Amino acid sequence: MKTAEELRKEIRVARDSVLGLVTRMEDIKLQQILQIRADYALKIGCWEQGLLEAEIAARRAKRRLALAQGQANRGVAPRMDHIETVLDIEFAEWSALAEEAHSAAEQALAWRAGLVPMTKAEANILHSVYRTLMKRLHPDVHVGEDEERAALFQIAQAAYKNGDVEALRSLEVATRRFDGPDDLAETDDATLLAEELELAQIEENVMRQQLHKLEEGEDIKLGHMLADPDWVAERTMELKAAIEQWERMRYECDARLEKLKRSFDE
Repeated sequence: MKTAEELRKEIRVARDSVLGLVTRMEDIKLQQILQIRADYALKIGCWEQGLLEAEIAARRAKRRLALAQGQANRGVAPRMDHIETVLDIEFAEWSALAEEAHSAAEQALAWRAGLVPMTKAEANILHSVYRTLMKRLHPDVHVGEDEERAALFQIAQAAYKNGDVEALRSLEVATRRFDGPDDLAETDDATLLAEELELAQIEENVMRQQLHKLEEGEDIKLGHMLADPDWVAERTMELKAAIEQWERMRYECDARLEKLKRSFDE
């Protein structure tokens, strides 16, 4: 049977592993994924947004022409104000979709623009201080503890997300009072320590599974594709070609509509 000291050592190893896994997940969620989304908005998203807007404009032009032609077939000059009102209603969902895409792209780019520029050394400090705060405040490390600790962790997350080293440093100093005595040193009961080790190892396995799921997620896969300049160039060319097709449709419909309207002016 393992001694109390051996069990304490294994518990500390397991806890440190949990902290490392949780820190890695936080880094992916608060830094890496946001960076990927910002890069996507900059490299690809702008073209996808342009494609959506070009498609809406072309479909709207085609429908406008159809409505005007319907009025003309009844011997009535196209009432463009009425047609535009109808189009606004029919394309409300499309317009909302375009606005949602525009807002998402703006948020991603705003996050990128708002990042605090830092050197590699400052980035290392950012990660180091945040890891200390994770150990001190993270809910997965301190399950069911006081609300103040949880609220401070939210502040730490926001500072880390924004790359604010100074805010993290200040928070690290302000929360040192949460560093208590080593709870493992309070008992030599091997049975209790074995139970604590089992719980720590279970938590470690859960965190490891969650990290694996996160690392295999669509955002990370997208990040790998964005790192490939050939893929970015190919995707951009596809989007540009599609935009041009919709724009040609729009121009053709607009030209036919103008010809139809002139027929009633003659």
